[in-house]
Amino acid sequence: VGLLQSSQLPLLPPNILMLGLDSAGKSTLLYKLRYKDAFLTMPTIGFNVDMIDAGKDFTLTFWDVGGQKKMRELWSNFLEELLYINIYKGL
Repeated sequence: VGLLQSSQLPLLPPNILMLGLDSAGKSTLLYKLRYKDAFLTMPTIGFNVDMIDAGKDFTLTFWDVGGQKKMRELWSNFLEELLYINIYKGL
């Protein structure tokens, strides 16, 4: 019954939220995934959003949210119905 019901549910578009402190590598990871190369990045003011094709008819939407103290206060607004990656400084 569970499999039958789950196949009938509408699929939500896959969103990935990247949160972490300043200079943790979130934007670098996003650009590496998007362009297959690393770029010199500046601290993100606000957020970046990028859609990456991951296969036929399958697109991932990445939300790269800045790590400044003011943005951290707003992180909870980004968490609803999202998968997330938490990157710690030094990894």
